[in-house]
Amino acid sequence: MADGILDLARAVSAAALATDGVYSLGIGRYAEAATYEGGEKVSGVVVKPDEVEVHIVASYPLAKPIPELAQLIRDRVAAEAGERRTSVVVEDIEVASEDL
Repeated sequence: MADGILDLARAVSAAALATDGVYSLGIGRYAEAATYEGGEKVSGVVVKPDEVEVHIVASYPLAKPIPELAQLIRDRVAAEAGERRTSVVVEDIEVASEDL
Protein backbone atom coordinates (compact mmCIF):
# COMPACT_ATOMS: atom_id res chain seq x y z
CA MET A 1 0.00 0.00 0.00
CA ALA A 2 1.26 3.50 -0.84
CA ASP A 3 2.46 5.78 1.98
CA GLY A 4 1.23 9.32 1.14
CA ILE A 5 -1.85 10.37 -0.79
CA LEU A 6 0.23 11.53 -3.75
CA ASP A 7 2.04 8.17 -3.84
CA LEU A 8 -1.34 6.43 -3.67
CA ALA A 9 -2.69 8.58 -6.50
CA ARG A 10 0.37 7.80 -8.65
CA ALA A 11 0.05 4.06 -8.01
CA VAL A 12 -3.68 4.12 -8.81
CA SER A 13 -3.01 6.13 -11.97
CA ALA A 14 -0.39 3.64 -13.18
CA ALA A 15 -2.65 0.67 -12.44
CA ALA A 16 -5.59 2.22 -14.27
CA LEU A 17 -3.51 3.19 -17.31
CA ALA A 18 -2.09 -0.34 -17.50
CA THR A 19 -5.60 -1.77 -17.83
CA ASP A 20 -6.53 -2.89 -21.35
CA GLY A 21 -9.35 -0.67 -22.56
CA VAL A 22 -8.26 2.52 -20.79
CA TYR A 23 -7.29 5.23 -23.29
CA SER A 24 -6.33 7.85 -20.70
CA LEU A 25 -7.29 9.30 -17.36
CA GLY A 26 -10.10 11.82 -17.29
CA ILE A 27 -9.81 15.35 -15.96
CA GLY A 28 -13.28 15.75 -14.48
CA ARG A 29 -16.43 17.30 -15.88
CA TYR A 30 -17.50 20.09 -13.53
CA ALA A 31 -14.48 20.20 -11.25
CA GLU A 32 -10.94 19.02 -11.82
CA ALA A 33 -10.43 15.37 -10.86
CA ALA A 34 -7.01 15.38 -9.22
CA THR A 35 -5.09 14.77 -6.01
CA TYR A 36 -2.93 17.58 -4.67
CA GLU A 37 -0.12 17.45 -2.13
CA GLY A 38 2.94 19.62 -1.59
CA GLY A 39 2.51 21.69 -4.73
CA GLU A 40 2.16 18.60 -6.95
CA LYS A 41 -0.88 16.94 -8.45
CA VAL A 42 -1.94 13.71 -10.07
CA SER A 43 -4.77 14.26 -12.56
CA GLY A 44 -7.52 11.70 -13.00
CA VAL A 45 -7.38 10.28 -9.47
CA VAL A 46 -9.13 11.77 -6.43
CA VAL A 47 -8.01 10.38 -3.08
CA LYS A 48 -10.48 10.96 -0.25
CA PRO A 49 -10.24 9.67 3.34
CA ASP A 50 -12.51 6.70 2.63
CA GLU A 51 -12.62 6.54 -1.18
CA VAL A 52 -10.48 6.66 -4.31
CA GLU A 53 -12.11 7.94 -7.52
CA VAL A 54 -10.50 6.95 -10.80
CA HIS A 55 -11.65 9.01 -13.80
CA ILE A 56 -11.00 7.34 -17.14
CA VAL A 57 -11.53 7.70 -20.85
CA ALA A 58 -12.23 4.27 -22.37
CA SER A 59 -10.90 3.12 -25.74
CA TYR A 60 -13.30 2.25 -28.55
CA PRO A 61 -13.84 -0.38 -29.72
CA LEU A 62 -14.34 -1.48 -26.15
CA ALA A 63 -12.04 -4.24 -24.93
CA LYS A 64 -14.75 -5.25 -22.44
CA PRO A 65 -18.17 -3.93 -21.47
CA ILE A 66 -17.91 -0.83 -19.26
CA PRO A 67 -19.00 -2.60 -16.04
CA GLU A 68 -16.30 -5.27 -16.56
CA LEU A 69 -13.68 -2.62 -17.34
CA ALA A 70 -14.60 -0.75 -14.15
CA GLN A 71 -14.32 -3.96 -12.11
CA LEU A 72 -10.90 -4.72 -13.64
CA ILE A 73 -9.69 -1.29 -12.57
CA ARG A 74 -11.13 -1.73 -9.05
CA ASP A 75 -9.37 -5.11 -8.80
CA ARG A 76 -6.06 -3.63 -9.99
CA VAL A 77 -6.07 -0.77 -7.50
CA ALA A 78 -7.44 -2.71 -4.50
CA ALA A 79 -3.99 -3.46 -3.07
CA GLU A 80 -3.03 0.23 -3.23
CA ALA A 81 -6.37 1.61 -2.02
CA GLY A 82 -6.36 -0.49 1.13
CA GLU A 83 -9.54 0.14 3.11
CA ARG A 84 -10.73 2.87 0.73
CA ARG A 85 -13.63 2.11 -1.58
CA THR A 86 -12.75 2.53 -5.27
CA SER A 87 -15.14 4.28 -7.66
CA VAL A 88 -14.53 4.34 -11.40
CA VAL A 89 -15.95 7.25 -13.40
CA VAL A 90 -16.06 6.75 -17.18
CA GLU A 91 -15.98 10.29 -18.53
CA ASP A 92 -15.74 9.60 -22.23
CA ILE A 93 -14.90 7.10 -24.95
CA GLU A 94 -12.09 7.78 -27.41
CA VAL A 95 -12.34 6.25 -30.89
CA ALA A 96 -9.04 4.82 -32.13
CA SER A 97 -7.78 6.84 -35.11
CA GLU A 98 -7.50 3.81 -37.39
CA ASP A 99 -11.26 3.21 -36.91
CA LEU A 100 -12.22 6.62 -38.32
